[in-house]
Amino acid sequence: MGGLDNPEPGLAVARALRTGWRGPLQIEGLVYDPWTTGGWTPGIADRLHLIPPLVQGDEAVLQRLLELHRRHPIDVLVPCLDLEVPVVARLSRRLAGAGIRTLLPEAADVHAISKVNLGAFCYANDITTPRTVHVRDLSTVALHADYFGYPLWVKGTVAGAKKVHNREQAVFEAEALAAKWGGGILLQEAIDGSEHMVAMVARGDGSLLSMVSARKLGTNQRGKSVIGAVIEDPVLRRIALRALSRLHWRGPLELEFVRSANGGQYYLIEINCRFPAWIVLTEFARCNLPVKLLREILAPGGRSQSRLRVGAMYARDVQEMGVPISSIRELRRSGSAAVGRVQPIRRRRGDLAVAVTGISAFELTQPGLGVARCLRSAPEIGRVLGLAYTPNDTGLFRSELFDACCRIGFEHDTEKRQEGDAMLLERLAGIRKKHGLDVVIPNLDFEIEGFQRIAAELERIGIRTLLPSLAARRKLGKQGLAELIGRQHWAGFEYPDTMLIKTRSDLTRAWERFGKPLILKGLLAGAARVYSLQQALVAWMRFKGEGEAQILAQPALYGEEFGIGVVCDRKGSLIDALPLKKLVMCERGKTWAAIPVPLVQAVADLAEILGSVGWNGPADVEFIRDSMTDRLVLIEINPRFPAWIGFSGLIDVNLPRQLVLAAMERPSAPVVGSGVLAQDVAFMRTAEEIPAAASTMAAFVNRGEVGYG
Repeated sequence: MGGLDNPEPGLAVARALRTGWRGPLQIEGLVYDPWTTGGWTPGIADRLHLIPPLVQGDEAVLQRLLELHRRHPIDVLVPCLDLEVPVVARLSRRLAGAGIRTLLPEAADVHAISKVNLGAFCYANDITTPRTVHVRDLSTVALHADYFGYPLWVKGTVAGAKKVHNREQAVFEAEALAAKWGGGILLQEAIDGSEHMVAMVARGDGSLLSMVSARKLGTNQRGKSVIGAVIEDPVLRRIALRALSRLHWRGPLELEFVRSANGGQYYLIEINCRFPAWIVLTEFARCNLPVKLLREILAPGGRSQSRLRVGAMYARDVQEMGVPISSIRELRRSGSAAVGRVQPIRRRRGDLAVAVTGISAFELTQPGLGVARCLRSAPEIGRVLGLAYTPNDTGLFRSELFDACCRIGFEHDTEKRQEGDAMLLERLAGIRKKHGLDVVIPNLDFEIEGFQRIAAELERIGIRTLLPSLAARRKLGKQGLAELIGRQHWAGFEYPDTMLIKTRSDLTRAWERFGKPLILKGLLAGAARVYSLQQALVAWMRFKGEGEAQILAQPALYGEEFGIGVVCDRKGSLIDALPLKKLVMCERGKTWAAIPVPLVQAVADLAEILGSVGWNGPADVEFIRDSMTDRLVLIEINPRFPAWIGFSGLIDVNLPRQLVLAAMERPSAPVVGSGVLAQDVAFMRTAEEIPAAASTMAAFVNRGEVGYG
C-alpha cells in the first residue's frame, strides 16, 4: 500500500473494494513500514499491520499472517506486489488450511512471465513483443544500447523503467535500476505508438472471469500513466485472451501493450502478476475487477455480469492527510493500528474570491493543490478558482476544491514578454469580470516574475497579489544566498560551497573539487544527485534541454532534512511560519511524510534574513542539519509556498489564509505558533486515482474554463 508518486497497487485495490463491495467489509492493510503513506488514507483500510520483509523467508511471512488471522479473522488474502505473489502462491495451501483463501497462479507460472523471461514466453507462443536483451554485466550496457539504437527502454528486473535517448543516459539509468533491484537490467526496443493496458481476472480453471482494457491518454516523463480511459478493441481483446490461454493462470493479471503507429501492430511489452495501480478505473467503468475477484474466491463459478462503461476515465492526483503520530507509534510498537475516518472538505461562505495556479500532480505535486485545500477551510474565502495551463492538469477534476478552473497562458520567450504580460492581464481581468476575483496566488517558480511585473496593473483593476520583488528574489536566490549569509554571518545558518557551471570544463572542475555524490541544481528549478562524471554530464545536458543554460554544483550533504513555510506582510515582517522535519521523500526528493518540529531560532534567523531584503508573500525554505557539524545548512529559498502547504490548513496554521488577509490588508488570523507542536499529527501524502472526463478536458480546451455548478 505504498503511496508515493509511483504508487503500488494495494491502495487502489483496497479503494476499489471499499467503493464497490456491497455488504460488510473489513480491510486489513499489510505494510512493511509504519510510514507507508498510502496505508493511512482515511476510510480505506480499517487497520494496518506490519509484516516481515520477504527476505526473512516464507515461514516468517506465514507465521505473521496466521497470527493476524487469529486476532482479526481473514477470509481472503490479495497480494498486490510482484515479489509477494510467488511467496503467497507457495503458501496458499497452508493458508487455505487455516481458512485464508486466495486465487493465485503457481509460483512457476509467475516465474515464466517475469520481465527476464517474457521474451522467451512470447517467442514460444508466437506473441509479438519488442526486441529485448537481459544485460547482466553493466560494463556492456553502452555496447548493447548502441546496437539497439535510440530511443530505447532501460528496465529493472523486477520493476522500474526509463526511456533513454543516448548511451550516457542508458548507462546512468542502468546503474540506478540495477542497484535497486539487482540481477542486471533489461534493454528493450522502444516502439513508437499508443500505449494500452489490459487488466484481467482468471478463474481457478484458467478461464476468463472478466477483463477491462484501457488506453494511456496522458503519460508523464517517467512513462507512468497519469490519465487513462476504458476502451473496447476486439483485436486487443483477442490477443489478450490468446495470451491468457497460454499462461495456466489464476487470479489477477495485467498485460501492457504498445500499438505501433506504423501499421497498428500490438506489441506485448510486459505481463504483471497482480492488479495494476490504475485498477480503480474498473470501478469507474462499472466493472470492478477487485470486487469480482473477491466474489469468485468466496463463491467460485458465479456469472460475471456487468455492462462496461466505455470511455470512463481516471486521473492520478494526490490526497493529503494528517495522521495521528500516536497511531504511527502504535503500529511501530505493537505491529497493528487503526486507520482514521474521512474528514470531508467543507465549503465556507466568505466574501473573497481567490485564484491559484500550479494545480496539477501530472509530473510533480504542485503547491496550488495544497493552497486550494487551505483556502477551502478559511472562513473569509467564498470562491476558489483554479488557473491551469493544459487539459492534463489534474486539478481540473477536483470539483470539491474549485468552483471553476480557467485556462491561462504564459509566454516563456523573452522577446515576447510584453505581449505575454498583456495577455495574462487581460485574461485575469476577464476572469474577475465573470467570476469575481480579489486575490491571485501564483505557485510555480517560472510564473513569479511575470505576475510581479503586472502586479500594479492587477491592483488597479481590483486584483491583489503579495509577492517578493525581483531585487529580493535575486538576493535570496540560489546564487545570491551564499553571498548574503557569508556577509551577515547569521549564527544559525551555513550555506554549502557552490560553483556556477557554464561549461563542461566547469563541471569537470566541480567534480574534482566536490567529489561524489555531486548535487546539480537549476537556477530556476530542479536538482539531480549524480555519482559519476558521466552521470553529471547527462544531468547537465538535461538541464540545458530544459532551458537552464547555467546550473549550480554543490557537494552532497548528509543529515536530517527540514522545510519551513512562511508568509511575510508588505513590510517584510514575518506573519507566521510552519517548520517541518521531512521523514519520507519520493524518488525525486519531494516530501511525502513529515512532522511539525520546533525550530524557534531558525525561524527567528529566517525572519531577520527575509526582513533584511524586504521579502513579501510566501517562501519555501529548505534546510539540512549536517550530520557532521549538527548545524543547519540553508539549501534554498523558493518564492512560493511548498508543495506540502496543504498540511498547514489541517493543523490551524493556515498560511495561505494569512497571505490572503495580508494581501487584502485585513488583520491577520491568530497565530498558533509553537502551540501546534503539541498536536499529535503527521503530514502524509498519497497518490489517488480520481474520476476524470473527456467532456471536462474538451470544455477547458474549447471554452477556456470548466465550472462545477
